[in-house]
Amino acid sequence: MITVRRASLKDSLVVSKLLKKKYNFSSLVEARKCFQEELKNKDHFRVAETESGVVGLISWRSQGTLRHGVAELRRLAVLSDYSDPLAVKEALFDVMLAEADNYYREHGWRLRKVFSLIHADSRNIKRFFIDKGMQQEAVLRNHYYPGRDELVFSLFLT
Repeated sequence: MITVRRASLKDSLVVSKLLKKKYNFSSLVEARKCFQEELKNKDHFRVAETESGVVGLISWRSQGTLRHGVAELRRLAVLSDYSDPLAVKEALFDVMLAEADNYYREHGWRLRKVFSLIHADSRNIKRFFIDKGMQQEAVLRNHYYPGRDELVFSLFLT
């Protein structure tokens, strides 16, 4: 069974290991520092757990003012050796959407759009986003690295 819960500083080691495996961090120290800074900067982190421990994570943050109703899905990572990574992604994505929507409603606004940047060569996450109803809106040429494009995917909720 997969459960999703709020991540905390107590999760720094396990989250930094997952971030280092799935993102371009040079060390666990760099990944841990990034996680702790993003938590401090009000990113909303959730982790997916099974009997074997943490198997995935997702994070999002509000973009612009709440009046704009825009959230950025910043990180989505699942251990590649977990037996059902799609189920973990589904659980994390669904919780993120529900919690982001609730967050905006609690502040008197509505979540209107969720967007995410992904590497153009990330076929699995691209297929997952399309299956979740997201649409590619733009290509950002050489965005983070020379010769490596990013894609902007968005889900419009209203």
